[in-house]
Amino acid sequence: MAWRPNEYLIEGILDNTKPRLVTGWMRYLGLNEDVTLKLEGDFHRDIRGTKIHFSGLEYIDANQDEARSYMSQFSTRQTGVVGDITAGLPPQDYVSHPYVEWYSEQNGRVVLEPNQMRVEGRPIPACESDPISRATQSHNMIRFLAGFFGYQIPAPKPQDDPDNPTEDSSPD
Repeated sequence: MAWRPNEYLIEGILDNTKPRLVTGWMRYLGLNEDVTLKLEGDFHRDIRGTKIHFSGLEYIDANQDEARSYMSQFSTRQTGVVGDITAGLPPQDYVSHPYVEWYSEQNGRVVLEPNQMRVEGRPIPACESDPISRATQSHNMIRFLAGFFGYQIPAPKPQDDPDNPTEDSSPD
């Protein structure tokens, strides 16, 4: 139930230097144009607030016709919500290797495990950045699955989002 175009990933850049926004592009074997991304959310704490450049190696041995066939239904414009995006560096909140996941309005869940990842810039210090809660990630997955079956579940309101507390959400 997830797109896993690792085999065809050439390279990409994702930018999380603006809070709660990830933008960027990716280049794939089998597509004639770059894939652009505009996603709501943040990277994990190990790289939050940075720009990442990543690449794959499998495409070198991949078959061009198979790549074209697999990628033919993959939208070159991806909008949606960040899933787990991490370089796997301390503090590890998820996995110990590069991992890029998002929930796309066009293609659903997309997962990449790039061979190489370079972090540009300094992440927000871990002591100033809360981990992305598993509850928020579970809600993102539920929203994706509901959409997959034709249901809509609204995004959490800011006061309901454990990763984005507001002044009104503090106890009296």
